[in-house]
Amino acid sequence: MAARRLSRRQKHILSWLAVDHQRTNGMIRNSHQNLGRALPGDQANLSHSLQTLAARGLIALGRSLGGKAESLWLTPEGQKWASHLAGSCDEGENDVAAMGFNA
Repeated sequence: MAARRLSRRQKHILSWLAVDHQRTNGMIRNSHQNLGRALPGDQANLSHSLQTLAARGLIALGRSLGGKAESLWLTPEGQKWASHLAGSCDEGENDVAAMGFNA
């Protein structure tokens, strides 16, 4: 797999979803609105970041009948990446890069 970068925003999204997944034992799918409220900074690129993570298979997006992102959750692959990102904060970013992403 070619190395790909995760933006700081994408890392925050994965981390937030991982914590939520652990808190709820994976039973609740969180909303786009909750994520927007939880993350600091500019919300303008949130949808783009979510679409990118979904295209990479790291998250899944549930959509309303109108096509808006209504719920989101980590895929098994996303759970794996989120755990490596959490470890990279303490141990350096080599683990993440070794898995194909540049931190």
